[in-house]
Amino acid sequence: MAEKIGFTVEILWPDKATELAKIYRSLNSSDVMIGVHGAAMTHFLFMRHGSVFIQVVPLGTIWAAETYYGGPAKKFGLRYLGYEILPQESSLYDEYERNDVVLTDPDSVNDRGWEFTKKIYLDRQKVKLNLTRFRKHLVRSHLYIMAKRNQVRSHPELGVSSG
Repeated sequence: MAEKIGFTVEILWPDKATELAKIYRSLNSSDVMIGVHGAAMTHFLFMRHGSVFIQVVPLGTIWAAETYYGGPAKKFGLRYLGYEILPQESSLYDEYERNDVVLTDPDSVNDRGWEFTKKIYLDRQKVKLNLTRFRKHLVRSHLYIMAKRNQVRSHPELGVSSG
C-alpha cells in the first residue's frame, strides 16, 4: 500500500545483533518511520529534522506512546502522527466481551498498576491494522514529504533535499 501511494519501502526489523550503524543509516536516509509502540521506537532519534514519525498506538498504551515517543519526537523536530488503533484492530477484541473495560476503558485497567498494563496490553496484544483507515496517515505523510521536497527545490537556502 505504501508503495502504491508513492513511497520506496524498506523494512527494518532490528534485533539484538543488528548493528546500530545499520539502523542509523537506514533511518537517517528515510523520510518516514512507521512502527508499533515499543522500545525500538527510540530509533526515531536517528531521523532527520522534519521527517515523519508514525507510531501505531495499541490499546492501553496512549499515555506511554505520547510520553515516551510522541512528545519527544515533536521536540526533536519530527512531524509526529500517532495512529491509535480501535478495539477491532487489537487481538484483544477476540479475547474479551465487547463491553469489557479492557476494550472500552483501558485507563481503568492501567490504573490497577503496571503489572496489569504489561500483562494485558504489552505482552498479549497483537495489532492488525485497518488498512483503509491507516492509509489516510500514509497519504498525509506522503503529501507532506512531497511538499517539503518541492519547497527545498524552489528555495535551496531552506535546507538540504531529502531525495
